Amino acid sequence: MNEFIYNDWLAVVTLAIQAGLLKFAYNIYKDYANKEKNRDCAIRGLLRVEIINICHNAEKEGFLPIWALENLTDMYNTYKALGGNGAITGLYNKTIQLPQRKEDG
Repeated sequence: MNEFIYNDWLAVVTLAIQAGLLKFAYNIYKDYANKEKNRDCAIRGLLRVEIINICHNAEKEGFLPIWALENLTDMYNTYKALGGNGAITGLYNKTIQLPQRKEDG
């Protein structure tokens, strides 16, 4: 074994450096993936709050403004794409059934 290390010390050192670089690269990737997951959760949470606000306002008013329908649909689709659960789906489906109205500017 000592003869192997003595004869191939450059290969051993190179292998150790490569292992260290791989571990470093993996840690960078893991950190990036964790931040991306947290960012998605934060965005999903913000979308959820805004979807609920639009739906509750529309229910209170008894109609859904056209601009709100467009925003609601975009937010709902993004929320689902980010892994949003089905609790919002019922609220969304109920809200889009409300009468739609074009508001005067």
